[in-house]
Amino acid sequence: MPMKHVIGADIGGTQLRAALITADGTIIAHERTRTFVEDGPHAVIARMLDLIGHVRAALPADGTLLGIGVGAPGPLNPETGMVYAPPNMPGWYRIQLRDSLAVPTGLPVVIGNDANVAALGEWRFGAGVGTRHMVYLTISTGIGGGVIMDGKLLLGRLGAAAELGSIFLDAEHSLRWEELASGSGLAAAAAAAMPARPDSTLHAMAAPQTVTAAHVAHAAAAGDDLARSLMDREAHLLGLGFASILHIFSPEIMLVGGSVALENPDLLARARTIAYERVIVDLYREVPILPASLGERAEVLGAAALMLAAAEAH
Repeated sequence: MPMKHVIGADIGGTQLRAALITADGTIIAHERTRTFVEDGPHAVIARMLDLIGHVRAALPADGTLLGIGVGAPGPLNPETGMVYAPPNMPGWYRIQLRDSLAVPTGLPVVIGNDANVAALGEWRFGAGVGTRHMVYLTISTGIGGGVIMDGKLLLGRLGAAAELGSIFLDAEHSLRWEELASGSGLAAAAAAAMPARPDSTLHAMAAPQTVTAAHVAHAAAAGDDLARSLMDREAHLLGLGFASILHIFSPEIMLVGGSVALENPDLLARARTIAYERVIVDLYREVPILPASLGERAEVLGAAALMLAAAEAH
């Protein structure tokens, strides 16, 4: 029987990736390039088509190519294939992404929100294998997530469910979790605090206008008092969000990816402790909160899982 293959594609604000992947998650070929989002959607789609062509050429002679799965920034509608104005993709207003890839390749194409797609990757090929209820979070420049409930990706109306970074945590200022606890939120907190703390070593690393979450983490590791207090705040905010998500979804496992979490394991450990302290009953404390396992492969593997699921449904 011919080996089944799919192409997993990831459209990010910084990089484009495409991979030829077998049904068991083995990556046969992988290509990447810069997005150059400033060139506009048509140029970006053309670059993605080039990547798809390169990895498609690696299909074995006896292999079968089922189609292309694509992860892209939301909001988007997986049913219609339309991408609606992603914040980090200027100029992408109501772009028909699915058809823009399906027509020139002659292949079936399915698209999904990038965080949902990464969740599928972890569930089918990573640390979520064997579960029926799983939450995946990415804590990076922003906060995103995907939810598997009863063995299915939770999509909601128009595919817009599980915007986990948009939980409101600050009622007084109407601030969302993402605004407070993402890498951008941590950097903004540092920028606001630095002028009153001229003794902080953060000033030797960056100006308030250019400070990043990575600067804060490095300064905290070196013992800087301001940076350590900022990381304590970050752990507290992450823990509150984790506790809320445990209460809402009651998963079997919560997996956390993204640079802020994965590059700072002590931060994740402290956030886990705070979450367990805040939940209302012990059953939520039984849920493991663990690092995601696939790293930068999560998006292309998840896109492959999206296409495999679509093929299996027919």
